[in-house]
Amino acid sequence: MIRPLLRATAPSTDGWLWLAVAALVGLSLTMVYSASLPEGPRPGLTTEAWRQTAYALTGLVLMLGAARFDYRQLQRAAAPLYLGSIGTLVAVLLVGVAQHGARRWLGADGFTVQPAEFAKLALVVALASYAATRSPRLPALLTTLGLVALPAALVALEPDLGTAIVLAGVWVVLIVVWGTPWRVLGGLFAVGAALGPVAFAMVPDYQRERLAVFLDPGRDPLGSGFNLRQVDLALGTAGLTGHGLFSGAASHLDSVAARSSDFMFGFIGAELGLVGGLVVLALLACIVLRGLAAARHATDPFGRLLACGLTAMVLTQALVNVAVNLRMFPATGIPLPFISQGGSSLVAMLLAAGLLQSVASHSTSAADARSSRRG
Repeated sequence: MIRPLLRATAPSTDGWLWLAVAALVGLSLTMVYSASLPEGPRPGLTTEAWRQTAYALTGLVLMLGAARFDYRQLQRAAAPLYLGSIGTLVAVLLVGVAQHGARRWLGADGFTVQPAEFAKLALVVALASYAATRSPRLPALLTTLGLVALPAALVALEPDLGTAIVLAGVWVVLIVVWGTPWRVLGGLFAVGAALGPVAFAMVPDYQRERLAVFLDPGRDPLGSGFNLRQVDLALGTAGLTGHGLFSGAASHLDSVAARSSDFMFGFIGAELGLVGGLVVLALLACIVLRGLAAARHATDPFGRLLACGLTAMVLTQALVNVAVNLRMFPATGIPLPFISQGGSSLVAMLLAAGLLQSVASHSTSAADARSSRRG
């Protein structure tokens, strides 16, 4: 039953990529349900679980559509997609919905969308399209820097430092894959390091407090350091198999409001232990490896850069989320790819997976066609 479905989604599919994505989505639905369970009698599916299921189904349909779509057509749409994403980011700052001290959403009547999640995809397409037809000379490099600096500045104003870090990570990976000479890379990074103190001076007070908590774990244990201390406690006592699935509000992270989003990796570790955490890392690593394989076999520069950019987006976001949960990086609000609660993030990641599948399948089809002609 599975093989016909896989064959129907694209000319040639990467089954490992599909399986890894399906496993992560299944884990997402399970863990969001577990995180939303109250104490006392167990209800049916919670509101949060129903919403995540609806987002997952929407994202899966879009993913299958993106897998069948010829990714090369995106190159012509790169400029409108980029400009549209900039427009939505500006709209967020002007008329966006404010929640938890941040203005990151557009919407009304209980339905919201986070444009920054889709701006990541638009930026990857724009950078890949621009770089595919040019050599990595200094003027072109500065242009790509401008392309990433504008959306990064807009999301930083929301404020959303985590997404700004992901955008920067995508840019770094793409200019390396582009073939930028190492001496030029060294010069760019030296300039970036020199501007570090200036950037730090512009960091808002709440981010400075997070950095202080990161450097001093005992600082403000009942205030700004509370969430991280709770995650540390939960992970430190979880052991090999965790405290048990479906603990819900009775879990060690019952007082952490973001346990199903920013601290989802910590929540998985608390309930499923070291084994659960390693399974998540293995599935994410599988997606990254299949993304790199798609880039390696791409038959055109745009496909290679697009696959690398999408893979970098997934990898950077996963690394930041996991590092925050393991207290290896200052706290910043960013979801765990494919797993954390939130419709915009899940749908955007599934779209990215679909585009990776598109690069892989169309490249394989092209290679098969060449082999047939030679035969």
